[in-house]
Amino acid sequence: MSATTQNGVPKLHEFPSPDDAPEHDEGAAPADPVSPDLRRYLAEIKGQAQFLLYLADQIEESLDQLGQEGDPCHGAFLCKVLGMYSAQLETKHQGLGEKIAETCQEVYITVRGREHS
Repeated sequence: MSATTQNGVPKLHEFPSPDDAPEHDEGAAPADPVSPDLRRYLAEIKGQAQFLLYLADQIEESLDQLGQEGDPCHGAFLCKVLGMYSAQLETKHQGLGEKIAETCQEVYITVRGREHS
């Protein structure tokens, strides 16, 4: 066993000090030019767009079922479901518009920052 280790653990003076840490070299990858806010906005847009696609599929399927439905009770249920889907579609559409506007602003800020660098 080495005189500088005890129980297999190096002594404190064997660990590199912060002064010995390698400097950032010039060839290192630059920092991410995309802000965390922009990444978050983009993720939210993608999530809302995916939900809108799902919702559109559900509306289409429910409309197909409604066209084939012979039971008035089930037809009334489908109409309520379609009303709920329609309200969700309207709400999500408005929210998506706001997120797109915020994202466009963040993209503009990011691009302007890169142009002036």
